[in-house]
Amino acid sequence: MPENGPALRDIHVPPVSPWWPWAPGWWVLLVLVVIALVVLVIVWRRRITWRRYVDATLADLRDARERHARDGDAIAFAAKASELVRRVARTREPQSVALSGEAWRAALARMAPTQNVSLLATLDDAKYRRDMPIDVDAAAREVEAWVRAALRRPSRGANARRASHVPA
Repeated sequence: MPENGPALRDIHVPPVSPWWPWAPGWWVLLVLVVIALVVLVIVWRRRITWRRYVDATLADLRDARERHARDGDAIAFAAKASELVRRVARTREPQSVALSGEAWRAALARMAPTQNVSLLATLDDAKYRRDMPIDVDAAAREVEAWVRAALRRPSRGANARRASHVPA
């Protein structure tokens, strides 16, 4: 033994894990990432649900085109297409169901301002007039484009209360 006492070794600190425990900033970042992932999943699922709704709405139009290809009845196609347009219009503006003529054309233009609605407005007349020629392919394209434009998701602002009864 040395004169001044026993020989002491230095204090050894246990090794520090670089991953645990995390600093508070990492916990906040983890919570934000989890919240962002949950929001993305919710938005993604709502978008898929909305696309399914639009596709289901357009299924009647596809059926009418197939029926016209089989039997060539343009009047039945016009009636089905007109019914589809009226049904979609009712989901956007319930009061538009009772409209006809120029008021109906204006309502169609209001619901999908980027679309040409002249052919859609004539579908209402075509289902009652046998002598009116109908270009079924052009009418089907116009109806589908109008339906997609009219059913486009409204902004959350002023249009949100109008679309509150349309599935999300």
